[in-house]
Amino acid sequence: MLKVLKICGNTWENASRDKRELSVYEEMGCTVAVLAKGDAEDCGREDELNGFKVYRYSTRPLGSKFPNAFNRVASLFAWSRFAKKLKPDIISAHDLMPGLVIAWLSTFFVRKKPYIIYDSHEFEIERNTEGKRGKIQKKFIIGLEKFLMKKCVFSIMVNDTIADEVMRIHKLKQRPVVIRSTPNKWNIDESECKRVREEIMTSVQGPDYLVMYHGALVPDRGIEELIRLLGVNNNLSAVVLGNGSAEYIERIRNTAMTEGVDARLYIHPAVPISELWKYVGAVDVCLMMIQGTSKSYYYSLPNKFFESIQSLTPMVASDFPEMKRIIDKYEIGLTTNPGDIEAMNQCVERMRTDKEFYDKCRNNLLKAKDDLCWENEKEVLKQAFEQYILQGRQKA
Repeated sequence: MLKVLKICGNTWENASRDKRELSVYEEMGCTVAVLAKGDAEDCGREDELNGFKVYRYSTRPLGSKFPNAFNRVASLFAWSRFAKKLKPDIISAHDLMPGLVIAWLSTFFVRKKPYIIYDSHEFEIERNTEGKRGKIQKKFIIGLEKFLMKKCVFSIMVNDTIADEVMRIHKLKQRPVVIRSTPNKWNIDESECKRVREEIMTSVQGPDYLVMYHGALVPDRGIEELIRLLGVNNNLSAVVLGNGSAEYIERIRNTAMTEGVDARLYIHPAVPISELWKYVGAVDVCLMMIQGTSKSYYYSLPNKFFESIQSLTPMVASDFPEMKRIIDKYEIGLTTNPGDIEAMNQCVERMRTDKEFYDKCRNNLLKAKDDLCWENEKEVLKQAFEQYILQGRQKA
C-alpha cells in the first residue's frame, strides 16, 4: 500500500482543496498523512483532523529569540528531516514555498526516492504578496520553480490559463495537470437558505435584495468595491462572509461608515464548508470583483466561484479570462471591469430588475452545477495518478 504525505505550510483546518485531493489517493488504495504548521513547541505532534492523520511542526524551530528569516530557513530543513523519517512513497507539495522545497530536500540521501507531486494553488511566479516582487526575486522564483518541477512526477495547476503560462515560461515538455477547485456537489435545501436569509435581514436595515462577498477578508478581493456599490445603489443590502485580521475588518467598517452604508452591511465570520451553501444560497447575487493587482489574481478561478455555482446563486465577476469563460459558456451571470463601480452597478441592477434574465441564470446554474463538481473533476486526478505513478511503478 502506497503512503502519501501532504506537505502543507498552513494549519490545515481550512485546506478544503488539499483534503479533496487526499480523498482521491485514499480511493486509489493509498494511506495518507499530512505535515502541517503547528504551535511553537511542536516537533512532530500527531493530530487527527477531519479523518486525516496530521503531524504538527513548528515554523519557528529556533525559537522566538531568532529572527523570522533564520527560523524560515531552519524550518525548511527541520520539516524535511521529519518528512524523511515518515518514509512516504509519494509526497504532494502544497505550493512552491515551502511545500515543494521541503519535499525536494527530504529526498536527499534517500536510496528509494519518493515520487513528488507539485500542487500549485496559484500562479506562483506573480502571486499576490505583501509587496510586489522585484526583478531579481521574480527571476529566482522562475528558476526555482523550473528546477523543482523537473524533479516532480507531475504538477497540478488550478486552471488552463495558468497551466499554459507555466508551460510557456518554463518551456515544459509535459503540460501540468489542470485540477480546478470545485467542491463536491452540494444538495441545497431551499428552506434552510430561506431561514438564513431571514436571519441576515434581522441584522441589516435596508432593502431585501442581497449581494454577497465571501472568502478571505483581505485587500484587492473586491470588498471595498462592494461597499462603494452600496453607496451608489440604495436598492441593495450586502453580506461580507469570511475571516480576516481585526485591523482589516475595522477598516471595512470605517469605510462603510464613511460611505453612509454601515446599516446595510452585514459582516459575518466564516462558516464551515458544510454550512456554506446555506449562506451563499441565501443571497441574490455573489460579487467577485477581484482586482487585477497581480497576474495571479488576473488568472484566478477561486473556490468561491464554484461555491456560488453549487449554491445556485448567479454572480457578477471580474472580466478576467477564466471566470469569464465559464460564465459566458453557461450563461450564469455577468462580468465587468472590477475597477468601474458604475459598470458593476449596471450589472447588479440588471440582475435585480430583469427577472427573465435572472431566472435564466438560475436555470442555467443547474447544468453548471452538474458539470463543475468534484465528482467529475477528481477523475482527471485519478487518471494522472494512474498514468504517472501506478504505471510508472509497473514499468520500474
